[in-house]
Amino acid sequence: MEENRAMMPQQEQALETDRDAKAEELESTFSYDGYQVVRKELFAHLRDPAIVIRKDSITFNTACITGLEDVVYVHVMFNSDLKRIVVRGCDENDKDALRWCIAKPDKRKSRKMSCKPFSELVYKEMGWDSECRYKMLGYRISFEGETLYVFDLLVPEIFHEPQKRKKGAAQNTTQETKPADTRKGFYPDDIAGTFGVPVEEHLKESEVKQMDGYVSMGILTGKAPGTGAD
Repeated sequence: MEENRAMMPQQEQALETDRDAKAEELESTFSYDGYQVVRKELFAHLRDPAIVIRKDSITFNTACITGLEDVVYVHVMFNSDLKRIVVRGCDENDKDALRWCIAKPDKRKSRKMSCKPFSELVYKEMGWDSECRYKMLGYRISFEGETLYVFDLLVPEIFHEPQKRKKGAAQNTTQETKPADTRKGFYPDDIAGTFGVPVEEHLKESEVKQMDGYVSMGILTGKAPGTGAD
């Protein structure tokens, strides 16, 4: 028994030596070639910042509102080349300022922002299905001293919108189709079927080098200054 106890430290030391040798080997040969950064969207993200775009409105969730402390008005910008939406805080009286939350003395909460002209343009630009709503996660970054949210519209979680039964429509009792689950989201096949993107591409996608190419929501829809608070 005592002999076995004496051998245990030697075995542990040998294992540690093997691990160190393996670590040195990995370090000397490591490269990011062939690796993909796994998409955050493939994991549970109920409490992550997000935007939901419907055919007549947009909504930022509570996590998104909380992430920009004390911000009540924002600029919403769209880039048709990168297919991204960027949000940054602004003053109430700034041109194209939009109120994105309900501000109370003790808290702020999300609100539905009616914007049918803007949503229609986005749906047309992205080729989206008008019978679905689209949810994109927000990535909080710093750019030139400002905190921004970046939403990649190329990586949407898609939800079927509830279908309203037309008044007076007859029910088909012989053949019924199961309604789509409006609470269960799904991703396009090119997203759901892959882990993510290569490391180098991921680094490029993560950069916002300049604001050129982004158009404010007010300019995009032709809404006059001062009328965009909704």
